[in-house]
Amino acid sequence: MSTRKSNKPKQAPKSGNSSPSSSVPQSPSNKKQRLIDTVNLGLEVVATISEGSDVLAPLKAASKTTKLILETIQAIENNQEEWTDLRKRLRGYLSTLEKQITLFESYPREDRAVDKAFSQPLIDHVEFMEEMHDKIVHLKEKHNGSKLGFFKALSKVKVDAGEIHKLNRDIEDQHRQFMEALGVFTALRVQALENKINASTILQLPAVAFVASSVHSTCLEGTRKDVLQMICDWAENDSSEKPIFWLCDIAGSGKSTVAMSVAESWQEKGILGGAFFFSMSSTESSTTEKFCSTIARDLVDYIPELAPHVAEAVKQNPSILRKPLDKQLQILVVGPLDRWQERVILVIDALDECKSGSQRRELIEALSTAVQGSKNLKIFMTSRPDPVIQAVLGSLSIKAKSEDRLHDVSHPDNVDDIAVYVHRSLDGVLPEDKRQRLVGKANGLFIWASTACRMLTNEATMNSHESIYDQLISLDQCGAIDEVYGLIFERTDPDSRGVMCQMLAMLLAAFEPLTIGDLDDRLKHAGLGASGQALVQNLGSVLSTESSTNLIQFRHPTLVEYLRRCSLTAAAGGGNKLYIDITNAHGQAASWCLQYLKSPTNGLKFNICRLESSFHLNRQIPDIDARVSKFISKRLRYASSHWLFHASEADENWRRRLKNEASSMIRIPYVLYWTEVLSLTGGVPRAIAGLRAVTRDVGTQKLGTV
Repeated sequence: MSTRKSNKPKQAPKSGNSSPSSSVPQSPSNKKQRLIDTVNLGLEVVATISEGSDVLAPLKAASKTTKLILETIQAIENNQEEWTDLRKRLRGYLSTLEKQITLFESYPREDRAVDKAFSQPLIDHVEFMEEMHDKIVHLKEKHNGSKLGFFKALSKVKVDAGEIHKLNRDIEDQHRQFMEALGVFTALRVQALENKINASTILQLPAVAFVASSVHSTCLEGTRKDVLQMICDWAENDSSEKPIFWLCDIAGSGKSTVAMSVAESWQEKGILGGAFFFSMSSTESSTTEKFCSTIARDLVDYIPELAPHVAEAVKQNPSILRKPLDKQLQILVVGPLDRWQERVILVIDALDECKSGSQRRELIEALSTAVQGSKNLKIFMTSRPDPVIQAVLGSLSIKAKSEDRLHDVSHPDNVDDIAVYVHRSLDGVLPEDKRQRLVGKANGLFIWASTACRMLTNEATMNSHESIYDQLISLDQCGAIDEVYGLIFERTDPDSRGVMCQMLAMLLAAFEPLTIGDLDDRLKHAGLGASGQALVQNLGSVLSTESSTNLIQFRHPTLVEYLRRCSLTAAAGGGNKLYIDITNAHGQAASWCLQYLKSPTNGLKFNICRLESSFHLNRQIPDIDARVSKFISKRLRYASSHWLFHASEADENWRRRLKNEASSMIRIPYVLYWTEVLSLTGGVPRAIAGLRAVTRDVGTQKLGTV
């Protein structure tokens, strides 16, 4: 730390104990020498205090300087009452300083670091105490100019009581400022420790890893103005008796884009509490298992003041994730929000993509109860028309609903918005009249327009813009997105279409989005000489990669549904028809998982996180998250969590092939290594569900017995 350096000359301290306390009477000469030693030591500390890197340096210097002042006073044989009061006060200060030193010495060095703003008052105090010492030592000379010896003169003079009172007052004022600075430092350290503890506690909550921005974008500037204004008015109306807004429309109408836009706006205004984007392409994002914990972590990110309350809720309820959804929501979200006075809005997108109807019902009922019991919570949700959602929300008077507003061509702004998008996207690609015909062909469906525009602007295509345009215009039905998807796959190379279908099947079968590297590794395991990068480039109009994670994403759930329909039955004739064999892809994935788990370099092993002891709970290990991140790769986590589900979805041929590998996996030692990874990554509930799935769909005898 940068501090002022003393101008006093440095002298090497004498050896020996400098403590002022002693039960053995000392002669004046010994006392004088001891005082000089103490002065030298104190000045040396003060002169070098700026070399210190933590709060202990000024504390120790202040202590030593106070001691030498005490010794100087004790050397005075005069028994004035004022000297006695000052001596008692200094002894009290010294006791306080020594206690602070003992306390701070117990801190790790990194927790004692201070910056100049906090260290300077401490340095000032040390220098002040040094000046007080000088005043006391030279007080006699200042009053009568006596030329007597140091101790003799100091002991003979009767010092004016006013001088002593002034010293007493000055020292008291300076000590108060000194202790205030220490109080600030201590309070900040306590706050920092609490923040660390809160962060560690909150990080125990699992969060969905799906990144909405990797698939969805915000509305193009100048579009959806009427819809966004309607939602904004609802959000800002604090007197409204409708705390739920339900934006309901058909697939591909642009609901997620609107959700992204309002979430971004509310985050900028400081009223966004959290956002959850359901997605059928991700296992985590298509269930409610991590809904409440994800929203709770969002609360802390968007409203940091709620961190202590969320952390306390977790501490008070260590088994919170085993509680019913409504209890989780009440404890992790509604409870902390009760401590917040401002309006808070939660965004829930694509609720219909939560795969379980019972989970959808449970969530809507829990949310409805939550908003009715909260004074400041609002919820914005989107979905397609869904009978389960309608059954719960339909009769509730607390909701505002907008239905079919985004695609209905009777609203001129819908067509106008698509026209803005198409003309901006295809400016310089197609002439204006052809762009306008595409606007009409979209028939108000935004996903049709955006997919068509990406087809026309895909740099990897071998077809001319005119030929793609002609094919789009020749489609039978306006706004029929399945026809657009069919056209995309018809235009692929017939010789590579079979491999393309296997690659798409791998993406569909995956329980989490795969990176290009993940897909390449699985292709290699399956003996397919193909490239994930080439797949994304050729199908760029329907597939995308997120730049920071390199995850491959389906651009829209309507594509996922289209491909799954292609997997139901083998195409009967017609070379352009797709057949997506998801069952075979699950078998390939199960085989890859088992091979990865047993890999001698990347797979399971004893004490994989190199823990010093196995007698601690996970939450008692301070750097557990760092260790898990370092030693358990994402692929190993995937294989540990999902191999059982892949095996349960495979066909009989794959089950026979997997039997030996799976059998050894559920025996010692691999079962112990596997259990350890599950425990460290929070994957035990998933594994239990996987074992049940295998028992139900396959039978334990099919994959070997434990």
